[in-house]
Amino acid sequence: MSHHEEENFEFIPVVTEGDEKLLDEALSQVFSYISTDGPVWRTVAQRQRMVRDERKSHVVVRRSGRTVGAVGWQQGQTPGYFVLSISSSHDEAWTARLVEAAVGEAVSLLTRSSEAKRVELLVPAYSEALLEYLTQGAHFEIEGILRNRFFIDGEYWPAVICCANLAEFRTGKRREPSDRRELLAALRKKTLEDLTAAHDGSSWLV
Repeated sequence: MSHHEEENFEFIPVVTEGDEKLLDEALSQVFSYISTDGPVWRTVAQRQRMVRDERKSHVVVRRSGRTVGAVGWQQGQTPGYFVLSISSSHDEAWTARLVEAAVGEAVSLLTRSSEAKRVELLVPAYSEALLEYLTQGAHFEIEGILRNRFFIDGEYWPAVICCANLAEFRTGKRREPSDRRELLAALRKKTLEDLTAAHDGSSWLV
């Protein structure tokens, strides 16, 4: 579980039945301007199938103690290819800052557990928070536009095809070589201390 105290964000990987209930709540809003699946109606049965789909992983997104959505990812048929999705159950809570933090958490979990070579995100052109996030940073590269991909409020909207710049996501998350050397030195010291203590302790048994 990760926290961004300054914004009161909370990200919960879905691994327990309790987490699944939060995920079901996150998938419940119909006409969302944030959700990357567009304005879709999901029955209870459809939501339950999504929650229990072993091919897809999710991080529930909470803000100020309230579930506001989730970020999911699913592997494609090509090895190393993944697709991200964002679901919102409370559009007013989503800002470019929250999108950045939530997507960053999801991509971090994805890349730590899988060998990802390409991670895609399809963004509705009417989603202001998502477009602001795309234009503010270098985490995603815009690769193209799909015309008439979404229909909402009586109008067709295009979708923006984006590919994650995985190197940009990793920047700042790696330890510097000097930090790693300090860790290894501390580990060697602790190992020697533990071995010495174990040896001294066993001598009492002789």
